[in-house]
Amino acid sequence: MVALGWLLFAPLGVAGEGRAALERFLDGLETFSAEFSQTLTDETDFVLQEAEGRFSLALPDRLRWELDVPFEQSIVADGEHLWTYDPELRQATVRPMEQALGATPLALLTQPHRLDERFDVVEEAAPDHLRLVLLPKTREADFTRLELDLTADGELLALSFQDVFGQRTEIRLREARRNPSLGPAEFQFTPPAGTDVYRP
Repeated sequence: MVALGWLLFAPLGVAGEGRAALERFLDGLETFSAEFSQTLTDETDFVLQEAEGRFSLALPDRLRWELDVPFEQSIVADGEHLWTYDPELRQATVRPMEQALGATPLALLTQPHRLDERFDVVEEAAPDHLRLVLLPKTREADFTRLELDLTADGELLALSFQDVFGQRTEIRLREARRNPSLGPAEFQFTPPAGTDVYRP
């Protein structure tokens, strides 16, 4: 989505509809799952990659993010570590969660209670939904802005973020479920036999 010239920004200090919608989304939220379509574009809006996937989370600190072919990847936050697994390369990387998350899009999903600690938040006008724009407070972040699109009643529609190279990833949700029953195994990862495991 291209930002329109007439879009207006309002400081978070003025309690706006977008922040209220996010609070409605988070109110009583313990678990969440959804399927999604993901589109990666460059700085000219040329489509570089399209993929489908699914994710689930349990607050706080647990998440499973799965991308399907042709760009298979698994990301699992188990409460202590963040695993990233590439089945094609048969490689897995594991880092302590606090070190790996920082001001990343995953931090928003797994630790929403730390939103204001990690991001400056502004509200942006949008044609048919509410939008929050999150700007990382740390210069070490690998993206420059994160957008959340929500309905007024607190339904999360999409997430988008732009990296330091101008590439934009848009994730549109579908089949979302609030507080589904998710067992502990959902947020555990065991590297398959023959996987090279890296611990930077």
